[in-house]
Amino acid sequence: MAVDRQQLIDEFFEMIRKLNKTGTDIMLVRDFFWKVSEIRHFVPPTVEFLTVLRTYKPLLFHEFKSSLVPNSSISLLASVHMEAGQSLINLGITDLEKLQQAVKGPKK
Repeated sequence: MAVDRQQLIDEFFEMIRKLNKTGTDIMLVRDFFWKVSEIRHFVPPTVEFLTVLRTYKPLLFHEFKSSLVPNSSISLLASVHMEAGQSLINLGITDLEKLQQAVKGPKK
């Protein structure tokens, strides 16, 4: 079953919530972006994901970017500059409640 845009965004923030500053974090991030790179039925918001990662997990972003093959498509996308606020808006996070839900997870 193909993932849709909203499912991918939800999966991204679920991954972000799981990050706990261990060596396995880079594996989660690499696996996620590998999956994103294989999507062909819509244009995934890769630059937005990378911008959020760069802004809120800068050390992990740097480690991830350093592990990429130079001049690969994901490496080039990781070099694109976008404002963090615009990235969040593009991901559908337009108010504080949605931001809290993305960071903390859905209310139970």
